[in-house]
Amino acid sequence: MLTIVRVWILLSAGVVGAGWILSACHQLNRTGYAVASGVAIAAVWWCKGQWPGWKETRRAGRKLLRRFKRPAPGLFLVLALLSLTAGALYVGVNGDSNAYRIPRVLHWLDQRQWHWIRTVDLRMNNIGCNFEWLSAPFILFTRADHLLFLANWISYLLLPGLVFSLFIRLGVRPRVAWWWMWLAASGWCFALQAGSDLTDSFAAIYALAAVDLALRARESKSSSDLWLSLLAAALLTGVKQIDIPLALLWLVAALPAARLLLARPAMTAIVVVWGLLVSAVPLTFFNLEHQGTWTGLAKPDSGLSLDTPFWGIVGNTFCLPAQNLMPPLFPWADAWNATMERFVQTPFGAHFNSFEQFGCLSRLKHGIAESNAGIGLCLCLLIAVSILAAPQYRRRAPAGTERRNGLLIRWLRILPWPLLLLFMAEVRTYENARHLAPYYLFLFPSFLIRPGHDRLVYWRWWQQLGLLIMLGTVMLLVVSRSRPLLPAQTLLGWLHPEYPQSKLIARAMFSFNSRSAVFEAQREAFSREIPPAEAVIGYATSNGGAEPGLWWPLGCRRVERVLPDDTPEQLQLLGIHFVVLDDAGLALKGKTLDEWLKLFNGELIDQMVFKQQPNQPGSGFYLVRLHRQTNAIARPPLPP
Repeated sequence: MLTIVRVWILLSAGVVGAGWILSACHQLNRTGYAVASGVAIAAVWWCKGQWPGWKETRRAGRKLLRRFKRPAPGLFLVLALLSLTAGALYVGVNGDSNAYRIPRVLHWLDQRQWHWIRTVDLRMNNIGCNFEWLSAPFILFTRADHLLFLANWISYLLLPGLVFSLFIRLGVRPRVAWWWMWLAASGWCFALQAGSDLTDSFAAIYALAAVDLALRARESKSSSDLWLSLLAAALLTGVKQIDIPLALLWLVAALPAARLLLARPAMTAIVVVWGLLVSAVPLTFFNLEHQGTWTGLAKPDSGLSLDTPFWGIVGNTFCLPAQNLMPPLFPWADAWNATMERFVQTPFGAHFNSFEQFGCLSRLKHGIAESNAGIGLCLCLLIAVSILAAPQYRRRAPAGTERRNGLLIRWLRILPWPLLLLFMAEVRTYENARHLAPYYLFLFPSFLIRPGHDRLVYWRWWQQLGLLIMLGTVMLLVVSRSRPLLPAQTLLGWLHPEYPQSKLIARAMFSFNSRSAVFEAQREAFSREIPPAEAVIGYATSNGGAEPGLWWPLGCRRVERVLPDDTPEQLQLLGIHFVVLDDAGLALKGKTLDEWLKLFNGELIDQMVFKQQPNQPGSGFYLVRLHRQTNAIARPPLPP
């Protein structure tokens, strides 16, 4: 398993670094990636003596397969297979991917380089892009975005082994670490995102590998392990800026082995340069250049604000548990959210105005989905039960058998908690329980090392409870409202005529068919009405999710975002004859549909209404043909 982790880190660093280099050379195309692949193959061939032979690989494979005969590994295998099936059956339907992650890759490939995209949605430019660099070759060579989940799925397969390896190095008993490596992988944020293209749990692998390999390097005196840990830490920072504090854990773990970097200074210099390339450094540079801040966000107002880091911690002390303890189905989400909206209007609630929809739970799913899942209610309950029960099984250890941990290990168990406070003080996004995914697993060792856990895991009642929790995650994957693996609509369609007055059945039908159906319909919207010969399509929105579908067939068409201050003449100069417009774009422009059509001399060709919540009006979606502007370009005067 460790060999696979090393290969994954090298592959990730190679693909991300190649993306930046090819972009700098304006060769972000098939030829450029073919050349990069040739260089990579040559490097692998040159280092072939350092890789395990066929016999060792076959022996390790057989040993790995024997592990899955036991219940806990077997349930993890079921989770992995279900995630693979769900990812293969469904196109990515989450808001982030459709709104900016996939579109930004399409823009880069169209221009054959990374560039600052012309848009009002800053996320297309200022958010960490390492996952997108891994996605670019998939999109380029397959001409589709159907396989992007594979990066998440491969990472998910590596999760248990890394958890076990890190936990035992942080002082957790091997038997305790063995059970919790499978239980941790059943956390909802990890299992649900394994078949998706979200990037929260994806970063956890790099964080775990960075610390684990740094500790391994200290034990084995291996420079290669330290180099790989550096690359893993760099990759971690390039996924999302909110994960950058976790690099401090790597720094603490790597410091005792830092002298190994001097053994081969030339190779160390190459690794450091490559690490900078695949880290957050390039994007930070461009954010400073274009926005003036390292995050790429606008500078906050200098006026007095009630939203201090203290109130960030207080607010997240409420929000994070509320999101993590949310049950799989929560039909009272609307009432809860209405209460939260009233609360922030109070004098005390004003302290939390900087939060994005403070305290609100999922508006669209009324339950757990990949886009809002934290570690999960069931796993939180098992943690609480284990902490309370472990002291009951504590026994006095014989003299001389105490496990001694050095200062470094104790620091690595304590440091994640201050980093958690830093996250709570600064991150105030909506559904941020999933954003915390890379942090969760580093918090576990601080309570798993307590006396009693080593005996608790042997008790049948605790093992059965753990297996039941993993089985619950299996059921959650089967009935997932984003990627259901059972015919939910058919079953509910049979029940609805029998119980026509049932609000629960009606809400369940809407929940299973709401957001995913909206995204899929938006991606296919107006595909017949737009002539195939149109090379440029305008998209007027603020953060809409319809753009990926407007690019297909890939290579024959590109999409230009229509900004609020664009004029009809500018659209004509861009070659835009058709514009896809939504209500968010109209609100951004401050116009009604009729006013917009009159201003841009447009004709409404088709329109649709997408409803994502049962108690609210749907959002409009319009296809507009622009007529030629006779005064668009000033003509030079005729000669006398």
